[in-house]
Parts: sequence; structure tokens; C-alpha cells
Amino acid sequence: MRTLNYTITTLEPLIITSHSDDPNMYETLQYIRGTVIQGLAAQQYLRNYPADDDFTRLIIKGGCVFTNAFPVHGNYAFQPAPFALVKEKYDEGKVHNMLLIEPDMQTKGISNMVAIQVNELKILTLRKEVRLHNEIDDTRRTTSEGVLFNYQSVPAGIVFKGQIVVKGSDNDLKIIKELFSKGEYRIGRSSTAEYGLVRFEWLEDTVTEDSIDKITKDSSGVDSDSKAILTLLSDTIVFNVNGFSSLSINDLSSYLTEAGVIKAISRKARIEGFLNIWKLRKPSENVFAAGSSFLLDKMPANVKELQESGLGERTQEGYGQVIFASANDLNPELKAMKFKWDNINQNPEEIPSLTRKILKFSRLNRKKSLLIGQAIKDANSTKKAPKNHLVSKLKILSQDPETFSRNLKLLRETAQGQLKTAFIGNKTLLQFLNQRIEKFDEICPLKETVEETYIDFSNNVNELKQVYFENYFNQLRRNNNKK
Repeated sequence: MRTLNYTITTLEPLIITSHSDDPNMYETLQYIRGTVIQGLAAQQYLRNYPADDDFTRLIIKGGCVFTNAFPVHGNYAFQPAPFALVKEKYDEGKVHNMLLIEPDMQTKGISNMVAIQVNELKILTLRKEVRLHNEIDDTRRTTSEGVLFNYQSVPAGIVFKGQIVVKGSDNDLKIIKELFSKGEYRIGRSSTAEYGLVRFEWLEDTVTEDSIDKITKDSSGVDSDSKAILTLLSDTIVFNVNGFSSLSINDLSSYLTEAGVIKAISRKARIEGFLNIWKLRKPSENVFAAGSSFLLDKMPANVKELQESGLGERTQEGYGQVIFASANDLNPELKAMKFKWDNINQNPEEIPSLTRKILKFSRLNRKKSLLIGQAIKDANSTKKAPKNHLVSKLKILSQDPETFSRNLKLLRETAQGQLKTAFIGNKTLLQFLNQRIEKFDEICPLKETVEETYIDFSNNVNELKQVYFENYFNQLRRNNNKK
């Protein structure tokens, strides 16, 4: 097994929806589900290849494991807080591991993401954004009166790190790596609007032989007879003997080779997915929630396999990510420190695509207005203008700016004579028209920076030329009619 390591940086607010008791609030997770990355991989594959056997094997049936992507900041890698860790109610700087000791003071749980480092616990405070939206009536294409809802999102500027574990050959590794080039993608809810734009990058040490970043030592370096602690990094699906999802500790123990559960501090949850291509929901499952912790009588014999491939069912979707630690190596008490992600990029270098489109549209309309004014001014400065029938013909020819200059040369001598006897300043009208075609950026710069945002109008140059020449020749006709 080899692992492909990557980072995802949010360029716009991101919504990875979670269950909410409020029907008018769509809440977000603080990490990216493996199912989101799996869905993106499927989308990229089908854009380049047919839905063949490799697609089924690598994306659908578990040839690759798409792990959850968790926030990273410098040397800190965050994960869901283990439920076994609690902080004192009146001294939140002290944290106790309830699998190892029974604190005699009042405690409360930790709901944030955390980074565990020897004797310290960094508790992440990640600011979330809440925005109000109107529901759209699809039949009328207007807002539905009185129907409001809120989106909670992770802000732009957050970096997540994840892995794709490839179980197969070098060719499989190559296929998966080629699916994602360094660039921008859209993920999460409302990704077609103002949410979900992210930048995907493979890390320099993209391929590693060991699959998942381990907080613990390899199982070969741990005393197999010492007690161990199992922590779930993601929701975990466990089946009973009848093939149904179960929350029984005995059913979970069946996945651990030669090890049993002594004590558990866990919570249950319920998950359900959605297959967009079929517009159908996946079967809902009862799961052990991410953060659930278990004290084992010893380290399982299959610890390495579980850390690489996951525990339970549907592990290829990111469910069942686990870490193990020897109970002897863990401190029963930790010093807690709040970690505020205070350098979130409030003004990312790459502004949201919708904002960029609105800004470009606004600037494009402004350029058109300026060109209309310039065209009228140039027409009023034209002396001995051609007759109206030639002006009308020139207007038609100018609507294809790429061939306009060539078509001017194909005009009859009488028409060319009219263009050579008309003047704007010290240039004939023929010279003037050719100059406007070849050096159009003299009156209309095609590249500009607006409030530190670079905008390129090169793709709109023909549209802008059409606006100029149409208004120029229209004004010439109006001036001729006044004579």
C-alpha cells in the first residue's frame, strides 16, 4: 500500500453539511469528509475515461481509501477531540483522560478539533461564518416570499490535509495521481454559487510507503501485551452477524484480532449519503461517532492493517479511520491551550469566482460606455464623411472585426476613394480605421487591475470593437442626415 498526500485550501467559504436540528440552518463540519474526495475523484475519472472496470475497482469497490481531510496549521495537525478527554469545569487549562483516570472534580467535554502533542493539547477555535439566504422559486425564477435559511461555512484561507491510500499497482497509483492536477475545484454544498471553490495540491513527498500519518509507533515497536487505546478519527460503521449496522461493543471487538474492549467512552450517530448521479439517498447507518475512544486489553494483532485501511465497513469512503496508542505511552493529564486560527486570509489572493465575474461584468459595461462616447466624438471629428450607403456597408463589415481590415482592402476604387478623401485630424479615414483595428488597446486597455484584482478583457476584444464601430458609423449617418 502507498499513500498520496495532498492539501486542500479554501478559496471561498466551504460547506460540508452535517446534521442540524434547526430546519432553517445548514451547519458545516470542520473537516472534509472522505466521501467528498471520493465523489470528486469519480467526477474527474468520468470526465477523462468511461465507467470501466478500473473505475469500479478503484473508486467504488475499495481499491483506494479516501480518508477525511483535517485542518493543518504549521506543525499542528488537528483531529476530532477524543470523547475520553475532558477538561476541568473551573480550570479549563487541565485535561484528563477518563480511560486512564477517574477525575474527582467536575468536568466537561471538548467539542472542538484538537492537536495532541505529548503533554499538551491544542484546542482549535475556528471561526465559522453564517449567511442568510432566500429560497428561489424555480418556476418563477424569483425569491420565495418569507422562505429564509442560513448557511454556516468554514471561511476562506483554511488548509486541510488528507490522504488517498492506493492498494494496487504502480499503474493504479498513476491513474489516481493524474486525476487531480494542481488547480481549482468545487466541492461541498452550493458549490455552483458563492461557496466551495478550493485549491488542490499534491505535497512534495506525495507518495509514502506508510499510508496514514500515525500518532503512535508502528505495532512492531509496541509491547503487544500492554493495554492500548483505540480512537476513532471518523464515524465508523460496524456490522453485526446479520449484516446490519450495530452499536454493540462486541460487534466492534470482532474487527480487532486477539484484542478485546475493557472500557468504552463513545457516542452514537446516524449517517446517510446521497448519490447525485442517481438522485437517490444511500441507506442510513448507525455509527460510532468520530472521537469515540476504547481501552483495549492489548494491542490488536492487525493494528497496522486497521490504521492503513480502516476499521469496519465502507472504509474506502473515509469511514473507520482509527489511531492506536499504547496506554503506557499516554499521559493521563494534559495541559490545554487554546489555538485560534487568527491568520485566516480574509482577503485571499484569489477572490471568489462569482465576485470576479460580477466585477468583470461591471468593468466591461463601463468600457462599453466609454467606447460609445469615444466613437461619437471620433465621428463628430470626421471631415468629408462617406455617403450613407457606404457607411452602412462599413458598419456591416465591422461586425466581424477579425476580417474588417482585409475587407477594407477589397472595396472598389470608388469606395476606397471616399475613405481616402475623408479625414480625422491628419489621417485619412482609411488609415484611421486600420489604426483602430490594429491598435485598439490605445483607446481601450484590455488588461487592468481593480483594487488589487487583475482582470483580462482579451476574450472580449471583438465584442468591444463591435460596440465602437457600430456607434461610430451610426453617428456618421446621423451627421450626414443633418446636412
